[in-house]
Amino acid sequence: MDEGFLFFSVIIPAHNEKAYVGKALVSLKNIDYPPDKFEVIVVENGSTDRTNDIIRECAPASFKAVRIAEPGVSRAKNKGIDLISQLSDWVIMLDADTYPGTTFFQELDRFLEANAGKNLGTGMVSLLPTPDSRLARGWYRFFNLANYLTHTTRSIQCIRRDLLKDRRYDETLTFGEDTKMLQACSHTSRHFYLRTRSVFSSTRRFQKNGWIGQLFNWIYLASLPYSKKQSARYTAIR
Repeated sequence: MDEGFLFFSVIIPAHNEKAYVGKALVSLKNIDYPPDKFEVIVVENGSTDRTNDIIRECAPASFKAVRIAEPGVSRAKNKGIDLISQLSDWVIMLDADTYPGTTFFQELDRFLEANAGKNLGTGMVSLLPTPDSRLARGWYRFFNLANYLTHTTRSIQCIRRDLLKDRRYDETLTFGEDTKMLQACSHTSRHFYLRTRSVFSSTRRFQKNGWIGQLFNWIYLASLPYSKKQSARYTAIR
């Protein structure tokens, strides 16, 4: 066993993600980090495309790949939480279109160890766009700043393992489940923001809805009261 490294559990919900999940799995397979200090759990939930085939093709035997019949991002995340190792220190919820670079786990490990006495419980990291462009970089700087100032997350969410002992994602929500989890954890721990250049996230939402359109869509959804969020259905971009 390698000593001195935190154990990371990565959970990837994957619903109709045939165009993206393979790249996410390959990026995690190439991570430069002790292999006995992290695990990857990919949960395919109710896909109607070739997502499960891509997972079987790209996931090494050391990754856990499971299927559940019903779609729902919270349902998939909760299934992943139920399967994490007892050795886990931190859980990383990763969108299927988000790709950590080879050094990311090392950076996150150093940051968390350096701040071990600060009761950090949840966190977000800065993101770079893929595909890259000057316009995309400008907008991602804006969204990174917004996440930093509002203590919110997108595409990736880090949660200290012990905080999930008695907590699960709200399965009545099709969006905003990550924010609700952050709010629950904020009562007993602090939130962090890690600036890095090692995590890349797809621009597909902005390419489909437009940069300004997607911004206002997120603002509108975030402003809905809880009862409205439960009845609303978020249309994911594929």
